[in-house]
Amino acid sequence: MPLPTPTLSFTIPSIHDDTVLQCRVYHPECLAPTSILQITTWNKKAAIVAHPYAVLGGCYDDPVVDLVSSTILEQGFLVGTFNFRGAGASKGRTSYQSKPEQSDYLSFVGFMIYYMHLLSPPLVSTDLLKFTRSDSELHDLTPVPSQALPPPRLSDPRYVTAAVHNPHPAVSAPAIAIREKTVEVSNTGPCLLLAGYSYGALITTYLPPIISSVIAQFQSPAEGSAHAEIRLRAECLAAQQNEVMQTQITSLLNAHSHKRGRSLRADDLLHSPKVRKSSGGVRMGGEENLRRASHDSHRSRSSFTIETPEMVRRSVDRVRSIGKTKRFLPKRQNSASSDKANGSQSSFEHVSPEDGSSKMDTVVCKEVPGIGSGLQTAYLLISPLQGLVSHLLTLWSSRSWKDQIPDHEMKLTVDPSLVVFGDDDLFVSAKRLRSWVGKLSEASKGSGRFRHAEVSGAGHFWQDFEAVKVLQEEVQAFVRTL
Repeated sequence: MPLPTPTLSFTIPSIHDDTVLQCRVYHPECLAPTSILQITTWNKKAAIVAHPYAVLGGCYDDPVVDLVSSTILEQGFLVGTFNFRGAGASKGRTSYQSKPEQSDYLSFVGFMIYYMHLLSPPLVSTDLLKFTRSDSELHDLTPVPSQALPPPRLSDPRYVTAAVHNPHPAVSAPAIAIREKTVEVSNTGPCLLLAGYSYGALITTYLPPIISSVIAQFQSPAEGSAHAEIRLRAECLAAQQNEVMQTQITSLLNAHSHKRGRSLRADDLLHSPKVRKSSGGVRMGGEENLRRASHDSHRSRSSFTIETPEMVRRSVDRVRSIGKTKRFLPKRQNSASSDKANGSQSSFEHVSPEDGSSKMDTVVCKEVPGIGSGLQTAYLLISPLQGLVSHLLTLWSSRSWKDQIPDHEMKLTVDPSLVVFGDDDLFVSAKRLRSWVGKLSEASKGSGRFRHAEVSGAGHFWQDFEAVKVLQEEVQAFVRTL
């Protein structure tokens, strides 16, 4: 099944040099339910899928990227794709050392970490869910019987978060194990899956192994920096989507309750304690235009309101104008924030000049407590480039292929990782790939964290129908363990 229309289409600046990057985010059914049966717990799982080499036509519309992304999306993951510099409508041009592209990827990683942290599906009373799910018509409309709800992760047992229903609560490791039901894995913690195909897989292997080092760069960004702009974008879009989800699920419950001749009582309504209204932030997006349509979120299939996107856009533009003015003013020490007086939960605060002058306020990014806590990182590499090809694309910026496993690849033996490749790859010989995954398997010391799958008859571009089916099965099996 191809990817649906993206929930969000927008741009962010690269932390390397402010180059404007195209981005898309796809919400799973869990964040856009169309049925009462789809309202269950969302465990904050997200994935990023990087595309092949831009010089050869690679972009986020690549068929393999579409296939892998849609497969992950169907498992209840929030999925993000982006165009590296020089790909699609992203600005700039492809480098020949891959370091700018690594920064491009990390820019989107920073966005996704904050976005998934701030995204909060509304809370629904479990008593209300039991009442609505008791309607026999609902069960007649679905061919698969409803599974039991996973235990809520909240302190109040009366509420659960709205999310997609997972028809496979117990899953197993490799695809063959799923079919034979020999291994079962259950993980309800938050997870960020970093994936890539071809050149995108090469860039993924070069990402820093410790995700906390990435988060640290965004926690206290400099005023007017790309890091601050990315934080602003994540917060504004998360606030908008929180309102959209609130409206959508309320409409679902109201429609079903009225159908059964019952109106929602005041204490049945949805609760969303973590909905954050953005008070603004600093904008620095390189060549971005303040009025570009790509800055605003794409009208998603789940939108019910017209006012929210416009409200968010006005708020963002207002604060960006403050940020642009302040870039030319001398910096001052922070004073008490006016946002605290207003009770704002935004991670951005306005700091007034200490001398009481009429100059514009400074907008400061506050640290977000608890972000990244308990976040599991995983890796998915499809047809990775190894050996001579990888060194040509990075101008030998890494170790020689004859050396031991480099530090940036050791993360694949520590965090859950899957490598899938074909035995008829045009760019990398199967022998070379077997040797590489063999070293990683040995380094993982039988922990099961690293696994690989060699697909018979598969080429680098995955055009064989049977090979594509195997690829889907392997990706699906791996994602279900996360």
